[in-house]
Amino acid sequence: MKRLCVLFTLWCVVFFNSTGLGEETKAFGLKLLWDHPLKDVSFHVRAGHTPDAFVAFSGDGRLLALGTLQGELLVFEARTGRLLLKKTVPEAMVKRVAFSPDGKRLYYGEQSPEGALCAVELSTGKRLWCFETARDLLRGTPPAPGDLYGIYHLPGIYRLKVLSGGDLLVLGTHSWYDPKRRTWRRLSRLYRLDRDGKLRWAYPREGPAPVTIIYADSDEEARRVAAVALLPSEDPEDRTRLEGPPPQSFLLLDGKTGRPLFVYRLAPLKPYFDRVAAWESVAVSPEGDTGALGTSDGRLFLFDLERKRLLSLVPLATPLLIGGLPVSATLSYGLFGPRGEFFIISGESTLPFGMPLAVDRPSGPHPAARTLFALDHQGRILWRFSSPFKLQGIALSRNGKTLAVAVGAFRREDAPVRQFGVLAFDLTREGGGLKKLTGYYPTVGTCFFHLAVSGEGRLIATVETPWRDEDGRLFGRHRLLVLERETP
Repeated sequence: MKRLCVLFTLWCVVFFNSTGLGEETKAFGLKLLWDHPLKDVSFHVRAGHTPDAFVAFSGDGRLLALGTLQGELLVFEARTGRLLLKKTVPEAMVKRVAFSPDGKRLYYGEQSPEGALCAVELSTGKRLWCFETARDLLRGTPPAPGDLYGIYHLPGIYRLKVLSGGDLLVLGTHSWYDPKRRTWRRLSRLYRLDRDGKLRWAYPREGPAPVTIIYADSDEEARRVAAVALLPSEDPEDRTRLEGPPPQSFLLLDGKTGRPLFVYRLAPLKPYFDRVAAWESVAVSPEGDTGALGTSDGRLFLFDLERKRLLSLVPLATPLLIGGLPVSATLSYGLFGPRGEFFIISGESTLPFGMPLAVDRPSGPHPAARTLFALDHQGRILWRFSSPFKLQGIALSRNGKTLAVAVGAFRREDAPVRQFGVLAFDLTREGGGLKKLTGYYPTVGTCFFHLAVSGEGRLIATVETPWRDEDGRLFGRHRLLVLERETP
């Protein structure tokens, strides 16, 4: 009965508080430990852009790092909020941050003209080294003042994973319009570096791939590395001169050598979609035996990485005919837990982008939209949580006990639903998603999709960004929040 009351409360938030003037709904199960104001982003928000942010806890949970769109690199004491390190990286977004296993170094990846990955000694703040991916991916041109999206056309670090032995798995990607060649060019390369920035291997071996590799993952020791390749470079010279995986493919590499082991070509889901799209939904199980890929057409691909074959294709949120129109939901964020279970969230109900339709909105909701799924390695659903809110971004504690999901804005018929925050789940509890839901902390502004949970599962870090309504009014603040799970 208590769980039903919790869910009823969440639905009441949507239907009775979605058009308020910014008063925060009462939280449960989570409390604000501290927050830290960040730079003004009202220019970006008024232009309809949500500024990037990335947060990460150290392995022992003592430190918290933050990188921002404006090039801020900040390190805090996780429990007190005391600022320990502050740097500004010029002409760059700090796109990724991660701590070394011993917590003595901080690594950060830029989206900048050089697309650099750098290491900082935390005790002194000294920069130890930088590895510039632009040597392979080509240097980018700094965007003109006022160009909100120009920074995304620079080479950037799209994946940074610190491995258990201290090595780094790094993905560099550069997608931009080349005015000299009058075409869109897309270059990507995967790297394994040692703790001092020395190259162990790169894939492709001889140079960048002429395709967008958007995300990658591995087991903790990187015995196996999985990635997804999407759109090709449109430049004929790139395609003839460079080698790499075929566009629209799932790729498996030997994590010790970078040698390709397996390529699976992803066919579009016809007739609804004319291509395959994906985001941060590539994952490898802790043992390295299973790989997963969620796609924007609602399909979940599960791979047997030992036998190098497709294990299961699960139609979690694929198109259904609702009111005579096909409606699907995206699968954009996914990860494995330490016991091998796979978690993935679905987005909003959408119309397929590969079909010429006279309308731009679904005639009804997809039954699998706005849902957190937990599945076994065969693709069987263990439990699910259907949310009244839009879900975006997912994070899990290292011990596998606490899972957190960020909440974003969505539309209900003709009314914008302005309800944001963080949902927390206790994975040690028996039962389904509703019984595992233990906390909700609402925010006035939207929460960015990169959030983090400390190793023991007590703390959750997220970044709130102001939200603009249809009249141009801004609600919420640009700030870092650290939440603490309340003891039952």
